[in-house]
Amino acid sequence: MKRNLADCFFEKAAAQPHHPLILGQEAENKTSYGEFRDQVQALAKALKEAGVGSGDNLGLLYPSGHDYIAFVYAIWACGASVTPIPAEMTAPEKRQIFQFIHIDAVISSTRFFDQIRDCVAPGAASLTQHAVYARVAATCEAPPELADVNPAFIRFTSGTTGDSKGVVLSHESVYERIHAANRVLEIGENDRILWLLSMDYHFTVSIVAYLTFGAGIILPRNSFGVTLLEAAARHKATLIYGSPTHYALMAQDDTGVALPAGLRFAIVTTTALRPEIAEAFYARFGRVMNETYGIIELGLPAINVSNAKAKQGSVGRVLPDYELRLDGPPGEQQGEITFRSNGMLDAYYSPWKSRKALLEENNGWFRTGDLGRVDEDGFLYIVGRIKEMISVGGMKLFPDEVESVLERHPAVSSACVFGVPHRQWGEESMAHLVRANGNAVPTDAELRAFCKLYLTDHKIPSGFRWVEQLTYTASGKKIRNPERYVTAGQV
Repeated sequence: MKRNLADCFFEKAAAQPHHPLILGQEAENKTSYGEFRDQVQALAKALKEAGVGSGDNLGLLYPSGHDYIAFVYAIWACGASVTPIPAEMTAPEKRQIFQFIHIDAVISSTRFFDQIRDCVAPGAASLTQHAVYARVAATCEAPPELADVNPAFIRFTSGTTGDSKGVVLSHESVYERIHAANRVLEIGENDRILWLLSMDYHFTVSIVAYLTFGAGIILPRNSFGVTLLEAAARHKATLIYGSPTHYALMAQDDTGVALPAGLRFAIVTTTALRPEIAEAFYARFGRVMNETYGIIELGLPAINVSNAKAKQGSVGRVLPDYELRLDGPPGEQQGEITFRSNGMLDAYYSPWKSRKALLEENNGWFRTGDLGRVDEDGFLYIVGRIKEMISVGGMKLFPDEVESVLERHPAVSSACVFGVPHRQWGEESMAHLVRANGNAVPTDAELRAFCKLYLTDHKIPSGFRWVEQLTYTASGKKIRNPERYVTAGQV
């Protein structure tokens, strides 16, 4: 019989109906497992009456929070799958999803519905006070192989390979992922997790795990540092899931609010953790953050649960359910990170490529495109991206290393380094820089002299350009495409 993650939640709710599931900013603001189950079942009933059935795929355009979780589980309870439509995307980006992914109907926040109105048929109806339900007007064809996968999530993404649209995750694969991660995290009924991330991008190995293993989820009202700390303290958080930005805000807080004594892990994900943020957090709270290695195609193959300052900068040891191989030239201490596991993606959606076909191309291994090294204790360190590596006359450099140096300069708020063609050397590097407020702009010569303190000559950018802002994907990853940056003019 096919697995359904909604059933896993219903089983847990039956076992602990009075246990808190959602915890708000105030101590009395909470929703129990039993109350949440009733809400999910009522939503599922309304969706079924609207025509949602087994095999359908529903787009979900809604802000992260209590209702987002309820909508996902209600859709699953109908036997349908979910395609997140991130609220952070522009309207054209949202509409593009409908061109590549077959979507039967949409649940949308009333705030965002006008952005996709052209994609849906007339007759949209209110589902809740803040959500509407609408059938999609014209849809692309779903791959015929999809019916055999038992899909839970279909995430629109270009994928690690860069040539496929959409990652398909079955209920079975998500189930494998959450159990693989929980062999290390050991999340259970006594845990309360302060949740700070976008649910569009981080639902499957986190929110699903919390509801399956019986934990409570703390949802703060905003992202101010003091708000996050007060929410963690009030509800006695045992885990925090956040981005480097969230931890930087907590480290900058000067109110004196402390982290809960029972905090087990401070999980940091979405982007690489900058050393200065890690140091500031350690100085403020006396503890390290727990870095992770997460990929939509794989889940969380590595989590640093050592809580050891000596291992700061590592994403930790590879989880027991994953097998790691570094693919590089003989004698090299680093190579491309490849994995094998049962929690891999089930397929790329468009063009369709099954897990089996994907693995056959690479002798059973999934190629991440990331370069890594493993130390003598088995801790994995991410060195850079293969496609982002810059070769200057055969001498290689990785943008992340150069950016971290540039961002130490007091005049630089953020940096982006990328390669450009060079007639003699093949490539040279260029840096786009965002000025830190209140600091004078240094000359190129001053910046090169600063870089020279930390970098060998071939790693120092050949040119610097000051811009108003860098460009990021909706999931927070830096876009290394100079044509898409907004120039500052006179700084």
